[in-house]
Amino acid sequence: MFRKLILTAVVATGTVAGLTAAPGTASAQPFPHRPGYPQRDRHDYVVLVRHHGHWDRYRVFDDRDDAQRAVWRLERQGYDARIDVIHRHW
Repeated sequence: MFRKLILTAVVATGTVAGLTAAPGTASAQPFPHRPGYPQRDRHDYVVLVRHHGHWDRYRVFDDRDDAQRAVWRLERQGYDARIDVIHRHW
């Protein structure tokens, strides 16, 4: 029993020491663009739904995967949907 108590104390001390040694804050700096890699956050993805012969804007997404899931969900519900890409220039 005494051995379990000492082992628990050692593990607890190591855990606390590990948590206090970790940095408390992180510096948020923009990720540099490298040639050959696609630069993110340069596009918005608009999901459009056909309504009475014209396309209505359903929602705008930052991520293409989220937009594609929305299109699949709308198509399962019986709507005609598509994705348009908006290029941001800034």
